[in-house]
Amino acid sequence: MALISIILGLFLDRTFRHLHDLRDMTWFEFYTQAILRFTAKLIPPLQFIIILAAPVLLLFVIQMFLHNFLFNLPGFIFGVMVFIYCLGPACLSTDIEAYIHARTLGDEDEALHYAGTITDSAASTSPDQQTSDVTRAILHVANERIFATIFWFVLLGPFGAMTYRLISELSKQIEYNELAEFSAFIHSIMAWIPARMLATGYALTGNFDSAYHAYKDRAITSDITQGNIEVLVSTGLGAMRNLDLENETSKIYAAQALVMRGIIVWIGMLAVMTLGGIFN
Repeated sequence: MALISIILGLFLDRTFRHLHDLRDMTWFEFYTQAILRFTAKLIPPLQFIIILAAPVLLLFVIQMFLHNFLFNLPGFIFGVMVFIYCLGPACLSTDIEAYIHARTLGDEDEALHYAGTITDSAASTSPDQQTSDVTRAILHVANERIFATIFWFVLLGPFGAMTYRLISELSKQIEYNELAEFSAFIHSIMAWIPARMLATGYALTGNFDSAYHAYKDRAITSDITQGNIEVLVSTGLGAMRNLDLENETSKIYAAQALVMRGIIVWIGMLAVMTLGGIFN
């Protein structure tokens, strides 16, 4: 069921773009603020646990209740809905296409907007630097937007995917400095294995030798979040080495294609394990 849920979820996410508007996490921001009014004096780890307890436990109870109920059809539909909700916050392919379209039309303001959306930071106004930043960002945000969600969905079902997404959202609420830092730390740990799995997918579907040497020569850092980024970007750029790229936007297409191949490799592995009875 996990395999079918993932394939269907990715297809629906890619086909019906209005679904992206349904991923509104405003409720979680208000919920967090309400909880923090009563837990302001507690240390961040306790705040973290209290904030997540209600939503993730509720989801877990629903998941367990629907398990094997009516041939697991309600559970399957619920799983697909939660999986789609936890992707993103927007479709990466849609953002990439919008950026390339803006660059093609010469609309620098629109290109700057979508570059910032992809890189999740203020984008450079220099076209060459902007394209380079977007290319690098694609290689690592694919883990956050897509692959890590797949990983936790396979491992723990809707409960795992939602837990990962809520922790990710909590880490972005920077107005709560210590809580956001603690959440970012937990988030980086949860992203550690998926990041290396996706990087392996890059190496297997690209220039393996260059990817391996780029991985070995990457910058080493004690920051887990930055380490995850370095692994994905270094391995991805290495895997793309020696490609015949006609222009700067070709790099973006190449990065997008590498991401999809890397994800497909692991979905294929999941299919094999499903057929072998390891997952169902």
